[in-house]
Amino acid sequence: MQSLTPHKLSLGLFGANCSGGLAVTTIPERWVASWENNQKLAVMADTAGLDFMLPLGRWKGYGGETDHNGSSFETLTWAAGILASTNNLQAFGTVHVPLFNPVTASKQITTAHHIGKGRLGLNIVCGWNPSEFNMLGVDLDELQNRYAQGQEWLDILRSTWEEGEFDYNGQYYRVTGTNLYPKPYAGQPPTILCAGYSEQGRDFAARNADIMFTAIRENLDEAPANIATLKSLAESYNRQIGVFTNVSIVCRPSQKEAEDYFHYYAIENADTEAVENMVVGRGLDRPGVTEEQRQRFRRHAASGNGALPIVGNPDQVVSIMKRLYDYGISALAMGFANYIDHLPYFESEVLPRLVSAGLRVN
Repeated sequence: MQSLTPHKLSLGLFGANCSGGLAVTTIPERWVASWENNQKLAVMADTAGLDFMLPLGRWKGYGGETDHNGSSFETLTWAAGILASTNNLQAFGTVHVPLFNPVTASKQITTAHHIGKGRLGLNIVCGWNPSEFNMLGVDLDELQNRYAQGQEWLDILRSTWEEGEFDYNGQYYRVTGTNLYPKPYAGQPPTILCAGYSEQGRDFAARNADIMFTAIRENLDEAPANIATLKSLAESYNRQIGVFTNVSIVCRPSQKEAEDYFHYYAIENADTEAVENMVVGRGLDRPGVTEEQRQRFRRHAASGNGALPIVGNPDQVVSIMKRLYDYGISALAMGFANYIDHLPYFESEVLPRLVSAGLRVN
């Protein structure tokens, strides 16, 4: 497995390329995803010693008062700009397989990989949101097996990185005389990240990813078994993978201040229509789901696009992060209600404590 960073626990920022970021809220200080803000944030994160920025691959918003995520930057071109603006930070591009020809994608990916001197990572998504794909003329229901298509796509991508001229004759793709240069920077392919929720999705990630995403809910006691299952699945293919999850951070000097701010942005001022659209669109409002579970889904959606909320003073935040690491999490993709406003306190108070806890190095 490629190592993301020298730290035991890698840290990055998630979703800054989209309006609102992760927080589905109407507060006046909600994240504005201008290029100027993204570039400023990238330099701040790079200077602070954070490890990566991971974008959301979005094509339309969630509606509601704010049309949450309705404005977004395409992720490969966004990543190229982030990489050109920083020195050490890794930037991921999120690619939806059904929308990108693998040979075209390879050229885009390799270009950004050279711009960042090897710092580009690739997040592969085989497709999940029908309304987004419909607006691009792709019917997900017509795909016989999106993960079989994803495997062919990735096989071609790797061949463009590793081989000279080649042909490929598959069920989903046929290419002839394909021969792309340059190859990835320094002969090292990009780090590959995949998420998988279904059995097929997890199997695809276990076979192909360097880092695998899993969602963690508020009952942290369920996390160890979930993470162990993912790692065991990868080991069945003789592979070792890292496991990461996404979190929304509210860190304040006191627990009460943190909880008050969480209540302010994620409950009092949640964009309730956008939250409901997100919950329904992700199939979380289905028969058999209890009202308690629905409320938890809504709270997670409002606070961080479904991410696990970490709310507390610096010591409490570090305690939860250490617990996640002990369970087998190797990277956290973080959201803040406003990244630029809230990152400095996290940098000054949380990062040194993580060093003291042995999870990061200076």
